Amino acid sequence: MTTLLSVRDAIDVLAAEPLRHIVLLKQLLAYPDHVQVHRASGAAGTAMLVALDVSASAYDRQTYPRAAVAAFVSSDDPDLTASLLRTLPRNVGIVFKLSREADLAPVAARFAVERRTAFISFTSTGGCEPDPGVRVTSQPGDAAFELFAEQGHERSWLEPMLRAGKAFACVAGDEGETPSACIAFENYGSVWEVGGVVTAPAQRRKGFARRVVGTALAQLSGRGLAPRYQVEEHNTASIHLAQASGLVQFLTIAHYAHAC
Repeated sequence: MTTLLSVRDAIDVLAAEPLRHIVLLKQLLAYPDHVQVHRASGAAGTAMLVALDVSASAYDRQTYPRAAVAAFVSSDDPDLTASLLRTLPRNVGIVFKLSREADLAPVAARFAVERRTAFISFTSTGGCEPDPGVRVTSQPGDAAFELFAEQGHERSWLEPMLRAGKAFACVAGDEGETPSACIAFENYGSVWEVGGVVTAPAQRRKGFARRVVGTALAQLSGRGLAPRYQVEEHNTASIHLAQASGLVQFLTIAHYAHAC
């Protein structure tokens, strides 16, 4: 049976497993007026499809300019996935974002798709220690904000979160020098993103990135929060950083494009 859910009802269902469903939860929270949510259930479990209007998402508009819909799927069984796919239009560009390889077969049976990329999510259960040379702060300074902007995290977006206690920065160096920095910010509830990891060009390959990330992980662990660190599959340097920081992979979201 397939049903149409409200955004609030979908969040309530997905929040039972926030790490597994963090990507879908982010879409629902960020674009509540631009999504449709369909749920299928049966003896094999449940499945959910979040269909996002691509025009609302800057990332998807830029990356998949010919797509009309971004379809996020989280499913317990391929047959449930197949039932959800009937809710999607056939005559528009769609980018499918799948969390399980088993869901590709029903998608490919209905839509001609091409794999584009994948994003790997890592987490940690603790064990990191803060670095005494790294500041944990809500006022990272101009140099750090410039570094974050290089990663697409604009000051106008980040500062309000820092003031509200929904983010913090980890900055290596003193007030006069910022060789490296990262940010941690609330994704959903107890799940916080560790991102914006950037090191000044002259300071790279000196271990600064691992120090700021390790401090962020230690801070989150101390607060009882679950970290999420996401990296595109081709970014080997960032994957190595995650592994060196003791993070473990828990989710991969693969992108498959149809007519876009």
